[in-house]
Amino acid sequence: IARAVAGGCMGDSHLWEDLGLLSRASLSALLTDYFPALVAHNTHNLRWKRFFYRQLCQRAEISLCKAPSCGVCSDYAACFGGHDDHLSTFRSLA
Repeated sequence: IARAVAGGCMGDSHLWEDLGLLSRASLSALLTDYFPALVAHNTHNLRWKRFFYRQLCQRAEISLCKAPSCGVCSDYAACFGGHDDHLSTFRSLA
């Protein structure tokens, strides 16, 4: 599972899409089953690829964030929340 997730992180879409899952919630459930300690570290509900890259950058002492805190960052929407939120927006327009 770890190799599949790592490989999925190299894809161009959301991790859940790159892994062929139905939703971000499906990915979260999978990760919770296999890596509960890792999931417990994602306390702010970052999108999974962003969370993994942020963990790697912190470990290497590299700052990838442009703002001093998430609350004032212009990329807040890119890091937090689920792709499913966008789907509900499209459904309401249909």
